[in-house]
Amino acid sequence: MSPARRSPGIAQYQYREIKMRSTRTRKTAPKAAAAVAPRKKAKAFMDEEGSKIWMDPDSLSVECAICYMPFEAEVFMCKNGHAACAKCCVRINRKCWCCGKPIGDMRCRPLENVLAEMNTLCRFSKYGCTEVVKYIDKSRHEEACPRAPSGCPFDVCTYRGLLLYKHLLDEHSGAVTSVANNLRDTTRLPFDKSAPFRVLVLERAPDTGEGEGSVLLLLNGGGVLSGRSLSLVCLAGPRPEGNSDGELRYKMEVRGSEPGVLSLEGTAPRVRELEGFEAKMFLFVPDASWAPTDRVSVSIRIG
Repeated sequence: MSPARRSPGIAQYQYREIKMRSTRTRKTAPKAAAAVAPRKKAKAFMDEEGSKIWMDPDSLSVECAICYMPFEAEVFMCKNGHAACAKCCVRINRKCWCCGKPIGDMRCRPLENVLAEMNTLCRFSKYGCTEVVKYIDKSRHEEACPRAPSGCPFDVCTYRGLLLYKHLLDEHSGAVTSVANNLRDTTRLPFDKSAPFRVLVLERAPDTGEGEGSVLLLLNGGGVLSGRSLSLVCLAGPRPEGNSDGELRYKMEVRGSEPGVLSLEGTAPRVRELEGFEAKMFLFVPDASWAPTDRVSVSIRIG
């Protein structure tokens, strides 16, 4: 009777597994290290030191399944492993969107650890952004990315790009009002009650490059009884120098049929998309001020 063959021990299996992994790393790592940016088809890979993980900016595998936004530092899951971001846990009343189990108390630590090590490119890389950011900081970076394109506010126009200022002056010059960019001058313009907005462009400094001027929108919002709400937002353009929050300061005055002047001072928030936007600060103009011509006079001073 031949002696029984000994089965390989745990140590041998571990040695084989480590050897196989190191062989794969030697074969694939040089290609990853030589690449300037992750290849479009590869969703993720590690460099030869195993310390950095890249993520394809178009990948959907680590996005919240509810809001479709990239996961940030905190990820929650239910007992069945379905994940959601913190904001969506509140939005769905802490009830799992998939199985109905409670969600919002248990963190998904393994996924959070992986996300913390992930690097990715800004989704505006095709417009010239070269930043490499942590995946959990992706949303915050893209909200303030200077290379993010801006869409034309006019419904009939499909333009979207980095030269919105130049586009408006070239294609919609008759519907654009130029605003002085200093504290000394005030720009006055008529504003109709039925108009959804007025497009304003700031006069550029002599050393400003082509297409880099700031674009403002004077919004005519609803949501208030017996009147309209006027607000100012910045749609595109460089951030003002010397302003830590990167927002344009302004003073707006409205004169209507009623005696007196309505005024508002504040900063114009930067807005990427008008759809769903609600102004946090606005000037209430009652219906009596619009009558009888449904028009008021608006004065704006920037700085």
